[in-house]
Amino acid sequence: MDNYFKAYYKKGNVILPLIRKPPLYLSYLFTGNNPLYRAFRINIRVYNYAFAFTLISYKKNTRINFSRRI
Repeated sequence: MDNYFKAYYKKGNVILPLIRKPPLYLSYLFTGNNPLYRAFRINIRVYNYAFAFTLISYKKNTRINFSRRI
């Protein structure tokens, strides 16, 4: 699998965009030495788990008429 990966990407079939610099506050969270920033880095996995369940997509079903009373 590793040889296939190298052969595919060395041919230039995929070009990844450059990573933009993050906002200043986000940079501080990952590199700062402040106790708040260190606490963020320690708990980053917990934050990720919490946000994983909040980013749910919703699409309204317009085929059902909810305006009528039952």
